[in-house]
Amino acid sequence: MTYEELLELARRWEGATLETITGRRFRIGVYMDVPFFRPESSGLGQTDGRRPIERFVARYNETGSLRPSDYADVTRSASYLVGLLLAEKERRK
Repeated sequence: MTYEELLELARRWEGATLETITGRRFRIGVYMDVPFFRPESSGLGQTDGRRPIERFVARYNETGSLRPSDYADVTRSASYLVGLLLAEKERRK
């Protein structure tokens, strides 16, 4: 997966309500080619920026892991990014 492919996924799911592995609901958006996440609990948009998400993609390509804890040292948005990947995986079934 490339950063651009992840960005394409984010755009495909933009505005949809997704869930983290723990069931926290959030929405995803894209601003200036960077995904951002809006947790339902706070309603406030947040992102780490492009570099941490690029590091997430690199680690995902190395490991294939869908456990947010495996990305804790590269991004604070791991639970949302994994939620996005899981939603796409479910859609393709």
